[in-house]
Amino acid sequence: MRSWYKDSYLNNLIGRKKVDWSIFQHGTTIPKEFYEDFEKANNNHSLTIGERVDVDLIIEDKTFQAKLFYVPRKENNSGSLQIRYDENTALKDLLKETFSTTYQYLTENRQEKTKKPVYTPDDMAEYIDFYQTDKPYVYKVEFQPKGNPVSKPSFWWVNQGQTYRQEKDGGFLWAPQQSKQGRSINHHVRLLEANVGDVVFCYSSTQLKSVGIVKHTAVESPKPSAIANHDWQRDGYLLEVTYFELEPVIRKEEIPEVWRLEEGGPFDVNGNLKQGYFFQLSGEFANKLFQQFRQRFAPEVKTKMSAYEPKHENPEVHNPSQDYLSSKDVINHIDSYIKSKGFYYPKEEIINLFLALKTKPFVILSGISGTGKTKIIQWFAESVGATEENGQFELIPIRPDWNDGSDLLGYVDIKGDFKMGPLTKVIKRAVGNPDLPYFVLLDEMNLARVEYYFSDILSVMESRKWQNGKVVSSKLLTEEVAGEDLILS
Repeated sequence: MRSWYKDSYLNNLIGRKKVDWSIFQHGTTIPKEFYEDFEKANNNHSLTIGERVDVDLIIEDKTFQAKLFYVPRKENNSGSLQIRYDENTALKDLLKETFSTTYQYLTENRQEKTKKPVYTPDDMAEYIDFYQTDKPYVYKVEFQPKGNPVSKPSFWWVNQGQTYRQEKDGGFLWAPQQSKQGRSINHHVRLLEANVGDVVFCYSSTQLKSVGIVKHTAVESPKPSAIANHDWQRDGYLLEVTYFELEPVIRKEEIPEVWRLEEGGPFDVNGNLKQGYFFQLSGEFANKLFQQFRQRFAPEVKTKMSAYEPKHENPEVHNPSQDYLSSKDVINHIDSYIKSKGFYYPKEEIINLFLALKTKPFVILSGISGTGKTKIIQWFAESVGATEENGQFELIPIRPDWNDGSDLLGYVDIKGDFKMGPLTKVIKRAVGNPDLPYFVLLDEMNLARVEYYFSDILSVMESRKWQNGKVVSSKLLTEEVAGEDLILS
């Protein structure tokens, strides 16, 4: 029934869903033939048109937030029941990794500008099973992927310099067989050691810009015409690579210095890049990079990298918050990163800011103009991966005419539609990505009366408490106002 199935021999099964493109985008529409099954799972409660309810999806002992929404249809005065998780990036990333067979097939065969659906062949089909539990609106979810084993890749680092763009556009790496003096060079010959499926971190101009996956083993090849701008050494080794850009790029300064010093390989004794082309990386170092900057990797690379992640008896979906650095090392990294930007603050100030944010994630900085209050927050956030480009850092300038919270949180317009304020947008992004750090900088707070525009937010901050293993607060905005309950966590 429109990609949904019933298997009566499986106890407590609500339904089985064949994975399609909507699963990777926002959720799935439930056929009417399954409404009764979901009502039974929800303690015989049926939703009315326009009603939505929070649901928990339990996947391998980890809970993901979603909604059961009876979406109204104006054209026929009816509705359709849907499971939605539009903003839950962690869940969508997990689905892309788990159902990589379907995702790759649909990505390659879909046409962006047409609504014509593309269906996965039966011999490649993958499924999601929804089971009822002893609680309404809590569903146990089990995945049925194809199960093709993914071999563990080896990891490499390439310093491409000015040839990065040409090599990326051509889908290759190339290095000469011999130096100008006629000698072979180890970090060039090393291209022959890479195997199909290996992962290559592509570095150029002080940034990791892409991650490549090896398509074919290296072969002897003349210099490609795209980079044939020198007369010496026409003969070389060519390695075909599929490039996936990092969004945003990873700057060298973002990689903790202690990692670079311990790794060696492409890094010298000072943690800087060596002169050379192709170096092998340890799996430990590659996995640290993946865990620290996971949200920047393309889904295809995540699938490869996840094969290397250590498996546990009760595996978590992923745990980017796992501490690879002690608090001391984190502070040293932040201090070093800020200094690399040309700014100097006493280290005691960095320590105080770090401890203040760890204790209560709301800090007020005071001082005369020009002392660097704004910049210390900006560089602090950037040092742990939160930037304006990836939406994890937001600078909100306070205006003198603000006299209530609507300028930050939003308001209901004359049509009855809720218009989100800048703070609400950031909070919604953070709720959808609970494992990532988010920073909001309210610049020049004293230009307006704080008790006018910030009192509601302060009250909610004070309501934060530890409950059922997580931090919860009173509602910042209610569903009646904003379309969903919004809390600070």
